[in-house]
Amino acid sequence: MMSTQQTILDLFIKNDINPWFTNSYFLFFSHYFALVLVNCLAYSYIFLKLFKTLCYSKMTFDWLPMINPYIWPFSLFDLVTGWYFEFWEKIFPTLKFESATFDISAIMALEAINSIMYFCVKLANFLIVVLEETEQARNLLNITS
Repeated sequence: MMSTQQTILDLFIKNDINPWFTNSYFLFFSHYFALVLVNCLAYSYIFLKLFKTLCYSKMTFDWLPMINPYIWPFSLFDLVTGWYFEFWEKIFPTLKFESATFDISAIMALEAINSIMYFCVKLANFLIVVLEETEQARNLLNITS
């Protein structure tokens, strides 16, 4: 069984698969397009980590009874993350039982952020393999930037 790297390298190098992939312009632009995507994913990951921290802070301060969430530094958490939790409350409304209610929207909101972060990492790892293989293909074909 071939690994992902061998398959990608075969795609870029073998002429019988597609001669268009040995074009120097295609290799140049695919390499730099992957580089830009990796950078965008890295910044998205950092933003999501910060936003997740703000979401956890908002939930924590909402649960503490001695903190007034309507005064300044705590009102900032609701201002920044309120729209996100309201979005998930529309998708998952509060479950009402006989004498109690159960709200799963906040849990699902945090899990959605975690899932998006996971896919950012997986896609960035794949794009790093693409960057390495396009660099090898450019070196084998003697293409300079």
